[in-house]
Amino acid sequence: MVGLFSFFSTKSQYSQIEHPFTELELERMITHEHLNTLDQTQVELVRRAILGRRGGDGKISLRQIYEVLLQLKNQNKISKYDYAGLMKLFEKYFSQFSN
Repeated sequence: MVGLFSFFSTKSQYSQIEHPFTELELERMITHEHLNTLDQTQVELVRRAILGRRGGDGKISLRQIYEVLLQLKNQNKISKYDYAGLMKLFEKYFSQFSN
């Protein structure tokens, strides 16, 4: 029961408000310069998953990114460390919209 509660409290901390997010911004964020633990296959998997989740208007929320990355982690397609590192990058990026 506690695990379930912590899942929902973590999930609710991420904004559902969608913001513009270009493919170029995504590429810059997930390059090996910023997160060198992902191999090229994983980088492409993350890229496709996030771009696929964006709306037709090119917008996405931090909550949607969280859900995509959590699914990849739970499917063992990325490690828990990669998940945490990516979430930090995306949290930093999306923090510019909360001002």
